Amino acid sequence: MELRKIFTPNSFDAAAFRGIAMRGFTLIEMLIVIGLIGIVAGYSVVMGLDGLRGDSYRAERDTIVILLQQARTEALNNIDESKHGVAFFPAAHPRSYVEFAGNSYLSVGRDTSKDTVVDAQYAVAFASGSPSEVVFDQLSGNTSFSGNIVLIDTQRQFSSNMTITSEGGISW
Repeated sequence: MELRKIFTPNSFDAAAFRGIAMRGFTLIEMLIVIGLIGIVAGYSVVMGLDGLRGDSYRAERDTIVILLQQARTEALNNIDESKHGVAFFPAAHPRSYVEFAGNSYLSVGRDTSKDTVVDAQYAVAFASGSPSEVVFDQLSGNTSFSGNIVLIDTQRQFSSNMTITSEGGISW
């Protein structure tokens, strides 16, 4: 038969605990685990925000591509029997893209009531050498601009190219 010693607050004997395994965590072990969890959580938040910025940038680029495709489609279909184009950050709408009908965004007498104005949702800029507008010819969809539109992500210092061919092809 095994004898067990009963401990009361008055009869505590540290020597009796020498053979018994202690259970639980020390304060140092708890602090180390909490510190590691904090480091992993902080890294996850930073990476998540960078991913969110990347998604926002790609959505902004896709908005520009959709407007260009819409303008080309309207020019091909001879809507309003005129050319169609997209102006990037024009003076009247400094943080917007404008899909318009006419020879140029700045054409005198152009019907501005048919403009589609889309506000920029993310901080992007256009590199020097990128056009301020792209205009597609009616019925053919050709454009006088042929080259790259360089879109810059101002928050992540990243850029991407959208290429437009003289036949109006758009690739990104």
